[in-house]
Amino acid sequence: MREAESIPFGGQGVTVLGMSAGVGKTGVSIGILRNLLQRGTSCAPFKAVAVVTPDEYAGRSLPPWRRGAVQSCAAAGVVPRWWHNPVLVDLPAARAPEGDLYVRGRRLGRVPVTGADRLDLGSLPDRLRRRCQEAVEEGFERLAGQVPWVLVEGAAGAGDLPAAADLANQILPERAGLPVVVVTSARHADPADASRLADRLTPALRTLLLGFVLNRVSDRPAADAAAERLTRATGLPVLARITDAPPPIGYDGSPEKIDLMCEYRAACVGESGLMHLLDALPVAGPDPVEALR
Repeated sequence: MREAESIPFGGQGVTVLGMSAGVGKTGVSIGILRNLLQRGTSCAPFKAVAVVTPDEYAGRSLPPWRRGAVQSCAAAGVVPRWWHNPVLVDLPAARAPEGDLYVRGRRLGRVPVTGADRLDLGSLPDRLRRRCQEAVEEGFERLAGQVPWVLVEGAAGAGDLPAAADLANQILPERAGLPVVVVTSARHADPADASRLADRLTPALRTLLLGFVLNRVSDRPAADAAAERLTRATGLPVLARITDAPPPIGYDGSPEKIDLMCEYRAACVGESGLMHLLDALPVAGPDPVEALR
């Protein structure tokens, strides 16, 4: 990708990154998108890279390349297309070391993965690396021209990979230039890890950081204490505390259950007050974070 250029986008949006895999950034993203849909805002998700496994219920009957963003697309009320998730790895089993690489919906061969939901560009041959980068850039440009509100979701943990090898958490988010929130679990919020986060991100991406979203809150006093420790360690505010939202009983990934789950997530995000902050985000342009502050 051309390092110095951003991708033109004249709308609103946010990038949702995670401190690590499994903190619930997809659940937070789903809640944001469904809240926007409920109020009639045209919106869509963008996930540069996804890794799926057979044990995941959502979209099990769909072609593999459509499964990576199926829940977020359902939350936004849009049909999943390749440009919502340009690069996907379909693993034959959970924790398998390699899987089938799909780019723009086409299978291009087998590639290794380095962890949950993590594709290291540095591990790919030059030809595949270029194909992935070009697809992600084209996909975001295409989506940004279709809707006025875009949610960019990262993969695994922000800073897990070197910046130049991380399409989902660094390369594309920096190019998109949208304000960034970082999701962390209230049960495992580690101030030491959080304080190292800024060092793992590119300087341009650090300027876009708004703060943390404390997810899966079950004990309010404990969450308040965790929020205070995070802010003290990083200087970044905790923007919202989102209560635990389990999937519906009998969740099987069917459209009906996915829709019910989206409603659950939307209620939790709505109650947290996070949408009030996102409503104040300016239209994308120079220094969107400074404009909000």
